[in-house]
Amino acid sequence: MAGDEEDEIDSGEAQARLEQMRSSCEALARKINQLELDANEHKLVCEALQPLDAGRKCFRMIGGVIVERTVSEVMPAVELNMSQITETMKKLTDQLKTQQAAADEFAAKHRLNIARGGGGAPKEAEEAEEGASQGVLI
Repeated sequence: MAGDEEDEIDSGEAQARLEQMRSSCEALARKINQLELDANEHKLVCEALQPLDAGRKCFRMIGGVIVERTVSEVMPAVELNMSQITETMKKLTDQLKTQQAAADEFAAKHRLNIARGGGGAPKEAEEAEEGASQGVLI
């Protein structure tokens, strides 16, 4: 019966549901991008700590508090965090692909506009062009 109810929704409800699905995909994409930035930061820290002596003093921020540790204590924790971030990114990417496929299928089923916003990209390009000329002094 759930499939029958889904067939009977009007175009406004279908468009609203599609927008909700797309916004959830966008939120996932933003989270993946944030995790990617975190992973890059962890990679830079690992690269910076690699050549250092294991007994050398270093500082690490834990929960907003900077604590003093040694490189040998910090390095495994940073590598573990980096691997966990990478694993989470993989899971979220798979989840994003699944949600995007579901949204595309829903849009095709209800004959909705698959391209989002219709003309959003040209508008953003115009705004970028306007912003580029604002900083010029003659």
